[in-house]
Amino acid sequence: MDKYHTVIIGGGCLGTAAGISLAKHLKSINGKPESICLIEKNLLNSALSLKHSGLVRAANADIKAATLAKVSLEMWMDINKVWDTECEIQKYGALWIAKKNEKQTNAKWDALAQDLKSIPIKFKKIGLDEAKKICPDFVKLNDDEVFYHEPDACQLDPFVVRKAMYQGIKKANVTVFENEEVMGFRKNKNDKITEIVLKNRVIKADYVINAAGAWSPKLFQGVGLNIPVGVEPVYVVNWLDNLLTSHEPMPIIADYVNRAYFRSWRESEIHMHQPRKRGVGETSTLFSDNPLGIIGADFINNPINQMQGFSNIRLYEEIAHKRFKNLDNTVFSSGYQSYFDITPDLKFILGPDSKIDNLFHCLGSGQAFKYAPVFGEMMKEFIFGSGELSKIGESFSIKRFNTEYMKNFWDKVSGKNYSLSQENSSL
Repeated sequence: MDKYHTVIIGGGCLGTAAGISLAKHLKSINGKPESICLIEKNLLNSALSLKHSGLVRAANADIKAATLAKVSLEMWMDINKVWDTECEIQKYGALWIAKKNEKQTNAKWDALAQDLKSIPIKFKKIGLDEAKKICPDFVKLNDDEVFYHEPDACQLDPFVVRKAMYQGIKKANVTVFENEEVMGFRKNKNDKITEIVLKNRVIKADYVINAAGAWSPKLFQGVGLNIPVGVEPVYVVNWLDNLLTSHEPMPIIADYVNRAYFRSWRESEIHMHQPRKRGVGETSTLFSDNPLGIIGADFINNPINQMQGFSNIRLYEEIAHKRFKNLDNTVFSSGYQSYFDITPDLKFILGPDSKIDNLFHCLGSGQAFKYAPVFGEMMKEFIFGSGELSKIGESFSIKRFNTEYMKNFWDKVSGKNYSLSQENSSL
């Protein structure tokens, strides 16, 4: 029976990044990098990581998450140093757009801009004229809107990143099992996972990293763990533009007036999707309706569940018309349904499990792609010794989702605290 130093479950961007970081470290201390094993049910970076919009930005309302995002952005800009592979990056910045209040500003975003200075992250309010200068002429910007500029935000193509991660895994000499399903785990008398039962073999491990995202609840329920991860659908549409006209670089447009993100996509397309829902009621409904607990990973990988409906395309067309002047000259190119993996508070789950000593979680809560390099390095610190990244990661421990937390979570939308007025507020 083969034994590995660390077995990582989940070959998305987080599992792959963790594999590269751990293997490189093992090699640096005269260990065997092939003693890091990465297990993926299908193909590496073939599920949610491949359907990401590739936006990497640092601004975040949670200061610790923003700190990690800034480090991750810096790693992306010099990814060869982290993964020993090259990856093309477009640094066009990001324009955040919100409605003005009665004081002609947005108090929450003003406060965010002030908080981010302490990290420091470049995120400042700019006027309408300046906003127009950093956008192509076909972008509609209005007097009743307020604008914030994040110049260091960048864009990547997930297909390019997938290739880079394959190269990184190969160079790091990680042992990879693709098309291999985890059937269960065996623990010793000290309640540590010692064996991972796969569909085609059984392997041993000193440490296990759970990077399976929304598949986690089903995978680990057999060892008595309740991992609070659900899924939220996200719809994506690409509009094909005219290649004969000259194209100016377009910043990421975080449009919170119309609840949509836009980016330039492969030179001739405008790519759009909507952000995650934020309401507790909406989030808990997604958990209660979560199909993954029943049928597992096949739900997301089934092509039927990735199709984009006509009504969703028309809705996105209406939203895009509000922000772009030239949409009548574009053609619908492609559309699909993907998913965010979410937690009750929409934040990551990182670091040691609260019950199984040698199990570590690396779950991105719908934000895995942009944090991949920094989370990979963080997993290395959690397993090989503490560091600055793992200290920040402790704030996102699974321990926070204790029995009392989850009871309060459900009480907000059910039982004594549930009301028709709450339901109406989310319609």
